[in-house]
Amino acid sequence: MFEPVMSKYRDELLENLKKLVAIRSIAVPDCKVEGYPFGNKSAEALQFMTDLADSFGFSTENCDNFAAHAQLGSGGDEDYAAVLCHVDVVPTGEGWQTDPFTLTEKDGYLYGRGVADDKGAAMIALYCMKAMKDNGVPMKRPIRCIFGGGEEIGMDDMGHYFSKHALPALAFTPDADYPACNCEKGILHLKFTGNTDPAVFSVKGGDAINCVADKCAGVFFCDEPTANAIKVLINASDAECAVAPAGENRYAFTVKGVSSHAMCPENGVNAINYLLTAAEEADVFSAGSAEAFFAAKVCNDTRGTDLGIACSDALSGELTFNVGLIESREGKTSVSVDIRYPATLDSQPIISKAKDEAAQYGVTVEVINDNPPLYVPADHPLIKALGDCYTEITGKPMIPVSMGGGTYARALHGRGVAFGPVFSDTEKPCNLHMSDENLSLDEFMLHAEICYRAMCRIAELDIANVQAS
Repeated sequence: MFEPVMSKYRDELLENLKKLVAIRSIAVPDCKVEGYPFGNKSAEALQFMTDLADSFGFSTENCDNFAAHAQLGSGGDEDYAAVLCHVDVVPTGEGWQTDPFTLTEKDGYLYGRGVADDKGAAMIALYCMKAMKDNGVPMKRPIRCIFGGGEEIGMDDMGHYFSKHALPALAFTPDADYPACNCEKGILHLKFTGNTDPAVFSVKGGDAINCVADKCAGVFFCDEPTANAIKVLINASDAECAVAPAGENRYAFTVKGVSSHAMCPENGVNAINYLLTAAEEADVFSAGSAEAFFAAKVCNDTRGTDLGIACSDALSGELTFNVGLIESREGKTSVSVDIRYPATLDSQPIISKAKDEAAQYGVTVEVINDNPPLYVPADHPLIKALGDCYTEITGKPMIPVSMGGGTYARALHGRGVAFGPVFSDTEKPCNLHMSDENLSLDEFMLHAEICYRAMCRIAELDIANVQAS
């Protein structure tokens, strides 16, 4: 049985996590406020972490409110180890049983936006570094906790950070599942835009491209029987629809679904998908219109089959396809999608096929983001070192896994992988990117022990062996 190190910090750790969760650090895309690339709340969360780190006696640096770090040990960028976490969160969505910005302990679980993704892990990493200092852990190199402020909206935070700092010698990011994830699918974000159908007065849905849209509101020109038909079609599914008159021959629809992480869209109920496909089935849209294209080619499945881009590989599995956002404005309707494509495949054929299909309806396709896949061989010394820590604490073998999620490991160019904090065999789903995000308190503290041991290990690992691999 391992000797616990982190349990003595439990109450203090949770008290500061409560303060961090209370900061509504939903990163703002394309924020125009100078000095706040992801909005003032993201910057506030970064400042909270550096202030706390300062109180622990660490050296800190804020990198233009994109990211920040705390460091234990002297030295610069020449040779350091790192743990990468993020303090921004996705929008809350609807359906919470607790206040998403109040850390709530209930029946042995912690609830709140960010407890699992990724504020809980960020706080644990900082306290693990404090424990290393308190215990006088020997280190061959300094170690940093690097905190990002915009992970959920494209990871430009790490791009900016590493434009000013060298990459770590080796690192991990606790922003996924145990055991180590050595393979991440590519992440492709596309925006489809076409002329708004004459039958559409307005439509808007979704909170973030990387979440299943749990709400969508639309106002369509149609008669009462058609409006009722749309409502019946949607309510016969897993979604819920309300309809009300909105003017002469005009009806307003409000659709409620269930959010989920874009890497597993089949776990959610997409309100955008249900509204558009029901309206198309009720013959609301004109043949060949953009909305007809969205309903027929974009909104019908979670694997991209209708668009002709479905594919898979043995390493990482099937492509996943999520409709995250829709909005009509100034005569144009845009739909933004999140695609997670297999790690051994290239994005260009997917983009080309999507453009070809869309062009037939006069719809254009913009590439918002294209983040290549990640693969680190399972026999890499870093994987072995992290695996040893996992096995020492849990008694279980470490078998690397692949996933559709995207983490900061992509920014490390083979020098790091995702490692924790969620246990893949946990009894209760953590509801990442969903309402009632949670983490078992026991597993939260178990992760703290693994994280502590892993941080100690990478601070003393023989770097020559890693670089030679």
